[in-house]
Amino acid sequence: MRIGVITDEVSQDFKEAMDFAKAYRLSCVELRSAWEKGSFEYEKEDILKIKAISDEYGIPVTAISSPMFKCNYTKENIENHIKAFEKLVEFAKILGATTIRCFNFFSDSSVTDEMVKEAYIKPCEIAKNAGITIVIESEPTTNARNCEEIARIVKCVDNPNFKALYDPGNNIYATDEIPYPDGYEKIKDIIHHIHIKDAVLDENKKPVGVAVGKGMVDYRGLFKKLKEISYNGDVMLETHYRPSGKLDEITLKNPKGSSISAGGYLPSCECMENLLEIINEKID
Repeated sequence: MRIGVITDEVSQDFKEAMDFAKAYRLSCVELRSAWEKGSFEYEKEDILKIKAISDEYGIPVTAISSPMFKCNYTKENIENHIKAFEKLVEFAKILGATTIRCFNFFSDSSVTDEMVKEAYIKPCEIAKNAGITIVIESEPTTNARNCEEIARIVKCVDNPNFKALYDPGNNIYATDEIPYPDGYEKIKDIIHHIHIKDAVLDENKKPVGVAVGKGMVDYRGLFKKLKEISYNGDVMLETHYRPSGKLDEITLKNPKGSSISAGGYLPSCECMENLLEIINEKID
């Protein structure tokens, strides 16, 4: 497996984030926001700058976290997001990234799986032509809050370029589904990409981010399983932990810019050190 980090969890300065990646000898990174721009806001010169820095460090950008369909289900939103996605795919080709993270609309009981499938027809075609895999992430504000719902939507879309992103930490923020092994078992055959974060529930049963390995996700069990199956995909740290207090709801809903990066460097160091320690433990 390739270990990396979502760069804006460390810094808005992409070069500083790459210093972090180099220090921990990471194999890859995932791009979300940089220099206060989100992935749908980049221009070609931004991407060429990111590519040059990536090449300088010898650490590839293998995935992009996009806000694709993290919106209300409307015809206008769908059309606008597909246009932005098409541009982002061209940028992914410049970077050499082969995975783009997406969603399936803000939570709305009137949005059916078939409606989501129809919305993804064009993006899946674009992705196929570019050699890109779309990965759908569970998220508490969307129509796929947990692994069970991710499995259902991937099955409905039924496209080889449309797979699951496994983020066990999001289970703590969303539902009472046990992240591992329960959540894992529901999507184990369709996982293409993994995000790593950890959390606990406070006295009011509200999720609070903590350092990886200190929360409710059984990461030792998960990485033992990933080693057993010889998982060869990307595993990206998505820190989401601030010792000074939890991230606000607006930032959690739309992580971008300094609101997600501020105070993230040292917690990311702590999380990465814990993560690498867990990964390097010997299997009994």
